[in-house]
Amino acid sequence: MRLTALLGRIGMVLLSVGLALGLVSLIPSAQMGTTYGGSSQIQAEMYTNLYMPFSSLTPQSGVHISIESNNSFSVYILGIFPGDFQNWTASWVKQHFPELPEYSYWMASLNMSVLNAFLESHSDAVLWQSGTTSRVSTDFFPDTVTDATGIVANPSPNQIDYTYQINPATSLAPKAKMVLLTEVLIPLGAVLAAPWIYFTRVRKPVLQ
Repeated sequence: MRLTALLGRIGMVLLSVGLALGLVSLIPSAQMGTTYGGSSQIQAEMYTNLYMPFSSLTPQSGVHISIESNNSFSVYILGIFPGDFQNWTASWVKQHFPELPEYSYWMASLNMSVLNAFLESHSDAVLWQSGTTSRVSTDFFPDTVTDATGIVANPSPNQIDYTYQINPATSLAPKAKMVLLTEVLIPLGAVLAAPWIYFTRVRKPVLQ
């Protein structure tokens, strides 16, 4: 009985901590600093780099992205430094289309086929993607400190017009870790506390 009581009290502590972390994880992130935004266009079957005020994100310092368009698009956040990504795409174009003049490499590297080639060979670099949509509004926080490149892609055969807003965002604690701890602590605490609660709150009054 003493062991049941000890495990029950431990379970109640774990349950309380799990519930507290769950509540903290529900607190929305705060948008901080300057808002960067505007409107732009993307030609058919092309993509563009999404301007980000910083190239490194952390579990506490992320980014809020809001984009609306008159047509479908996709957003990617890639775990690579923007300069390295641009060097890769330019090298890919030079390798596959060596006959192109030097001045056209940059424009050619913005073709969807180049982005798809990068995604196929660097699938682990995709930190987040929106899927095909006409509106995106999301907060993104990586699991670890990482370089980040934002991409807005237009896979359709038509030009799209879009407006965007980018804000630095902060969180009290890494949301992914809090959710994971909540998912572990609450069930574990409930399992440990259940026998103790049964004997002290349910069965005891019946025996009396």
